[in-house]
Amino acid sequence: MAVKYLLSRLALFVASILLILVVAFFVVYRLPGDPARMILGPRADAETVQRFRTQAGLDRPIWLQFGGFATRSLRLDFGDSLIQRRPVIQLIRERAGYTLKLVAYALAILVWFAILLPLALSSMGLHSADRVVRSLWGAAAAAPPYVLALITLVVMAGFLRWLPAVFEPDRFICWLFPSAVLAVYPTSLVSRLFANALERAMTSDYAVRARAQGFPDRVILLKEAVINAATAPVSALANGLAYFVTGTFFVEAAFGIGGLGTLTYDSIRNKDVTVLASICLLFAFVVSAVSAVLDLSQHLMDPRLRRSHEWIA
Repeated sequence: MAVKYLLSRLALFVASILLILVVAFFVVYRLPGDPARMILGPRADAETVQRFRTQAGLDRPIWLQFGGFATRSLRLDFGDSLIQRRPVIQLIRERAGYTLKLVAYALAILVWFAILLPLALSSMGLHSADRVVRSLWGAAAAAPPYVLALITLVVMAGFLRWLPAVFEPDRFICWLFPSAVLAVYPTSLVSRLFANALERAMTSDYAVRARAQGFPDRVILLKEAVINAATAPVSALANGLAYFVTGTFFVEAAFGIGGLGTLTYDSIRNKDVTVLASICLLFAFVVSAVSAVLDLSQHLMDPRLRRSHEWIA
């Protein structure tokens, strides 16, 4: 791998983090209106509002506010919640486990139904079954995540009684359906791209030459085509990471999961700008970091990308 490519990718990652800090500060802290007045309400007297502004540092020059905000954020010191009066990092730690578990289950569903199952069906020659599975995921992906979550709740909890009325984190089935709802759109996208990439790989020149030499399609698929087709789902997954982030907000709110999505919703409702900015920064940093890792993985898997960067270097 070219050293210049690694350095350029690292520089891009650092630039994206700085841009995230700037956008988070100006979007959340510099919204029109007085944050102190929005938090305390219209009935608070002027002296109380001014005292709150001083305690929160909202009366300092903007460049000092941003400098303190960036320094604290890089240290993961997000301050205290303006509403709950507790450290923000403590609130995030309490809720992050639910969100990570939800995303982990959703990723497992994506990998199974978008990559492993299509490979198994294709290796057995069951191409019609593979198309049926992809069609089902595509039909489910036509509905927005919040609508799909409500439909799932009505059917599974209201009619079939498979889900309890209140979310129970100790029951696996309470995680299965929310994870499936979260995974619907990315699974539909990745499975379609992976199927198209596999089809191109199986009709490429090297596949035709391998058949002429007597290799069966199953060997060509599992030993050659899957490697060349793997870059397509990796690229789609990198571009779809933002969907996992925003999708958790809707899914957690619909199913009553007390994760970071629910914490974000409560922060918006209570105008807790400190918690809201911290969660936005955290999600943006995670998405940027995972996108960089997936981009490097795609670079490693695709020799054409390596040759192009070496040629440029």
